[in-house]
Amino acid sequence: MEQIQHASLVCASCFTECDHEMTYAGRLLTSFRCSNCGATVNIRVSEDYIPDVGRRLASKPGRMMRRFRKHPVSYTLSLPRAVATKPREVVAELRLAIAARAHEHRDRPGGEPPVGSGEDTGTEA
Repeated sequence: MEQIQHASLVCASCFTECDHEMTYAGRLLTSFRCSNCGATVNIRVSEDYIPDVGRRLASKPGRMMRRFRKHPVSYTLSLPRAVATKPREVVAELRLAIAARAHEHRDRPGGEPPVGSGEDTGTEA
């Protein structure tokens, strides 16, 4: 699930302390943007993302049981909504990670633009 949070940071581009919008894919910070000058920093997450998802999936049954033991009624009542919304949240998180990975490939020296990006590669057919 993509989460956006705000923090006051000193911008490396305009050197002012101002609000920055930080974007997370799950627990991993993927980018942050300065509200003053608009400078954006994208963070490479692809190497860390898959293991993070694996850890979260492996720990999910235990977290569900703990929550059920602590609050059985509210947990049971929240299940239908969670079952309906969780797949959408996971897909949004995966899209964000895929977009971050495409950014990584595009920004890499000598990197090819992502397939279907519409960017001209400079070669003719």
